[in-house]
Amino acid sequence: MVALDNSALFGERHARFRITLAPLVGAIALVAAMLVLGAIVFRGFSENGFRLGSQLAWRYASFVFFAALVAGPALRIAARFAHAPLSEAVSRKLVWGFCASYGVYLLSVFLPSVIQPSAGATLMVLFGAGVVLVMAVAVAPLKRPGGKPIMSDKVRRVLLGGAAIYFWLCYALMALARISGPHRPDAFYGLSLSLMVLALLVRYADRWFANRDENHSQTARV
Repeated sequence: MVALDNSALFGERHARFRITLAPLVGAIALVAAMLVLGAIVFRGFSENGFRLGSQLAWRYASFVFFAALVAGPALRIAARFAHAPLSEAVSRKLVWGFCASYGVYLLSVFLPSVIQPSAGATLMVLFGAGVVLVMAVAVAPLKRPGGKPIMSDKVRRVLLGGAAIYFWLCYALMALARISGPHRPDAFYGLSLSLMVLALLVRYADRWFANRDENHSQTARV
């Protein structure tokens, strides 16, 4: 899990937090909401409709999460070979997009529990919402009026790394359980697990390049 926990997890270190999250975040959230609403309408506002909607939102959010994990490292790796200017703003927006799409998933799970209360579903929604909120705030730290960040880089690394590991484990372990357990064949879980492993490989590659550059710079100074 070392590759999921680094100082540049999802973007630049000292970028300012902005409330205007650009169209990308809104588009990601809108697609998630349309998937849920479409499933509910298609199934006639039944319990099966909410179940299908939450499943679609969960799967959609997994793809956004994968994109958020690999966007920053992939841009850095590409910049080494293409000698192009590096801009990681898109990776930060993808994180907010994932948080928004996962929030839609949590809402699709929570609404049926309002009609038929379920303590397990409520606790899961509250815990998931807490982790999403931490990730959304920590990805771009709020600053005090004087310009000093409210959270240090060390705290940000811990929060972002913990949130990323939590969601990675959620998708990877559920995929493993579905692949190995007595369930109906579903290609999504094999794809999901493959994407989670690929995300780790991309992030490890980015870390390897960074360590190599650091070693070269130290050797040059000597």
